[in-house]
Amino acid sequence: MFRFFVFIILIYVLYKVIKNVGQLKPAKNENHQFKASPIGGEDLVQDPICHTYVPLSQAFKKEISGNDYYFCSKQCSEKYALGKNK
Repeated sequence: MFRFFVFIILIYVLYKVIKNVGQLKPAKNENHQFKASPIGGEDLVQDPICHTYVPLSQAFKKEISGNDYYFCSKQCSEKYALGKNK
């Protein structure tokens, strides 16, 4: 009977370890890839398409009609440019 309890406890511990290892995988985000930002304060800019805030040093800057616009990715800047041309 003692062996049975030890076996059940071992199975439970193994289950918890496998569950925790599965949660440690980083989430893939193919549209937005950022470099590591330095520690300290930095100005944030808002993307006009997806409304996310991006550190100024990592933002994709595009000049449209003499105005500077900042985007989180090249895809968002292209969407914005297509919308302005309509």
